[in-house]
Amino acid sequence: MRHFLLFFALLHFCCILQPISGWGDVGHRTVAYLAAKYLTEEGSQLVKDLLSNDEGYDISDAATWADTVKQKRPYTRPWHYIDALDNPPDSCDVAYEADCSDKGCIVSAIQNMTHRVNDDSVDDTQRKEALMFLIHFLGDVHQPLHVEGTARGGNAIKVCFDSRCAQENLHSIWDTDIPHKINGLKHSLKHNDEKDAAAEWAERLYTDNQKRTLIAECSEILKPLKCAMQWVKETNRLNCEFVFKNGIPWLERNNLGEEYYEGAAPIVSEQIYKAAVRLAIWINALAAERISRSRNSFVVQG
Repeated sequence: MRHFLLFFALLHFCCILQPISGWGDVGHRTVAYLAAKYLTEEGSQLVKDLLSNDEGYDISDAATWADTVKQKRPYTRPWHYIDALDNPPDSCDVAYEADCSDKGCIVSAIQNMTHRVNDDSVDDTQRKEALMFLIHFLGDVHQPLHVEGTARGGNAIKVCFDSRCAQENLHSIWDTDIPHKINGLKHSLKHNDEKDAAAEWAERLYTDNQKRTLIAECSEILKPLKCAMQWVKETNRLNCEFVFKNGIPWLERNNLGEEYYEGAAPIVSEQIYKAAVRLAIWINALAAERISRSRNSFVVQG
């Protein structure tokens, strides 16, 4: 366990030096902090048991781990997305069989990691990693360009965002620039304390949504493919409804830190909120299953 924690620490340090993806650190940490507010007692205990460490890491550090570890395990890179073979803004849809590559995708990864969290045939480290992957992937699956194949998920579309043009692409502004601007942060992580910013954003989202009735969400952890595809399809529709709505030429011509940002910001906040609630419900269901298995095992042994 000590070796794994040292490995985690080294990877965490390396992530500062590497390009980020998904929602970026601020987005992923916010999903984790907000999800923690909706966990049941049993769900909180599951997180505590699997992520326990003596290095001061919290659930938000677990949320960023998957982006860090892919530098050392490149085979995990395809697990962060699914390249929908559609044509936004004219048509948006995702088909698991056609769009999930033979190297895996975010849908198959959610399915596999869900099964591993409570799998007694794997060791503690593998169950810990499975939960960390899940915390991250339920964030990624709510980022529209992680479920879209057009222009490599927007990576090949060069854009301007406020004063940044030279190195910006559509994918990166959804990952980082929009969440940072929502929270009044500079672009570079070197000049921000992303943990504090994420905790504050999570608190605002929690407060703003306290009167909101949580609708029944998919929690069929024994059939994770069903829920993952439901989330993917919902997120993918945003590519037609907003992300690519004006067409690629418009995106390339205009400063996306202005009118486009005003429309994108509430979508990003909503997606972060949905990701957090769904993650909490997912962890709570896994915790309930773990307790059920333990009771059944006791009855059989008794």
